[in-house]
Amino acid sequence: MDALLETYKQFQTLIPSEKDCGAAHKEEDGRYVEHLVREYLKRYLPKDLEVLTGFILRPAVLCGKNDRSRKKDAHKVSGQLDIIVYDTAHYPVYQRFGDSVIVPPEGVAAILSVKKYLRPKYIKPEAKSLLHAARLCPHKLGNGKKAKSPFTALISIEDKYGEKNQTPMTKEEKGKRTYDKLEKVYNGRKLLCYDEMADFVGSLAEWGLYKDNVKEKKEARYLYFEYDTEKRAMGFQLMLQKILDVYYQNSSDLIVRPGFVDNRKEQFQKSFGPIPYQCQEIDLVQETKEQNRKNLQANLAGGRK
Repeated sequence: MDALLETYKQFQTLIPSEKDCGAAHKEEDGRYVEHLVREYLKRYLPKDLEVLTGFILRPAVLCGKNDRSRKKDAHKVSGQLDIIVYDTAHYPVYQRFGDSVIVPPEGVAAILSVKKYLRPKYIKPEAKSLLHAARLCPHKLGNGKKAKSPFTALISIEDKYGEKNQTPMTKEEKGKRTYDKLEKVYNGRKLLCYDEMADFVGSLAEWGLYKDNVKEKKEARYLYFEYDTEKRAMGFQLMLQKILDVYYQNSSDLIVRPGFVDNRKEQFQKSFGPIPYQCQEIDLVQETKEQNRKNLQANLAGGRK
């Protein structure tokens, strides 16, 4: 993690801005961070998993041999996604130009939105974008069981919370402000599923919020972690752990998961929540019924006019 952060600083050192501490080319600076995160993920993930960018397309076509569950669906597509961790060993791609792809949902193990700086104004739109992308991915495995939903995250290298305040915000205050914005997004939904809520939001260098589940109460909470210099890799390790959870659970039963990341001894500093939810897994059948109801109401209203 120290090496990643030092490499991150090189771009703005070599091409400095005359006005502030960043780089002279803001858009390229942001893309540099995205590429950097992708390269570091590639180092530790199995070769079956590629770290790509692009779109998820959920087509209304036959699945498996005789699965026609999507026959009444419409084609659905995500917005452009910064990072898609995808199992190209077992699943195809629809279109590819280098690392830019359009992929079906079955092979998606993780969806990441990457920012150089995390600012409060990014939380709501990015949480909604991740939610929409996650809702494209539910599917069944070959054994008939539901696949584990992809890991979703909004990550940054640093944050820019309270940059105009005379008194700097503490890391915990930043975590609480982030949670408050997430809560507004999720509490505003009629049918909220645990799997569609972001798994991680925060910076890789300083602090992060990780989603936790209280199944018996149907409540989600977010665990707040601070990283000091000795634990700076913990945020990245937790991300790897969650991505591998999806990969091994959705892969062949012949694959044995090795010991890789152990965070059982790490303690979170605070718990924010709870956020009540109605279902554990994303329920596309219920969503389709709700959309059909809205369409019917709209058609009736148009007929009255």
